[in-house]
Amino acid sequence: MKDTDFIRGEVPMTKEEIRSIVLSKLDLQHDDCLMDIGAGTGSVSIEAAMQLTSGRVLGIEHKTEAVELIKQNMAKHKVSNLQVVQSKAPEGMENVVAYNKFFIGGSGGNLPAILCTILDEAPRKSIIVVTAILLDTMSTAYDFFKTHDFDFELIQVGVSKVESGKKAAMLLAQNPIFIITATKK
Repeated sequence: MKDTDFIRGEVPMTKEEIRSIVLSKLDLQHDDCLMDIGAGTGSVSIEAAMQLTSGRVLGIEHKTEAVELIKQNMAKHKVSNLQVVQSKAPEGMENVVAYNKFFIGGSGGNLPAILCTILDEAPRKSIIVVTAILLDTMSTAYDFFKTHDFDFELIQVGVSKVESGKKAAMLLAQNPIFIITATKK
């Protein structure tokens, strides 16, 4: 889906190129259950929900403006298998055992507690994808997966785009993003 397909406001959103990689790394099957932590505008939640024809998505987001945007985007895209919880994770992460895929796009500074909750409660072979702009966030996730019972990979993605309609073509760089994909052993 294109970024322009979403109602955005001032809430951060996982951009379409990164979202495409994230969804690929989650390896979604039609009946998976995804927990999207730090759901923002709901771009990952909505696109995942559309793929999960027999599954469901739980979006956890603590900002009121973002929760309202997710609801607007759900209505716009006619998504019914997405539930939104307004909470700051790890609060709101109830019934973790019922989910097998996890996307952490924002942790509100609670990444260690969120990862510990997944480690303690998620089923074996659960897949976790974490995106990070900050080196500290990447380092926290990397150290956690390295010292706990996970197989993982870490990649860094840089995207640059040319704006159409400009007289001169110039590549404009977006923030580089770290993407950590981990599987619980």
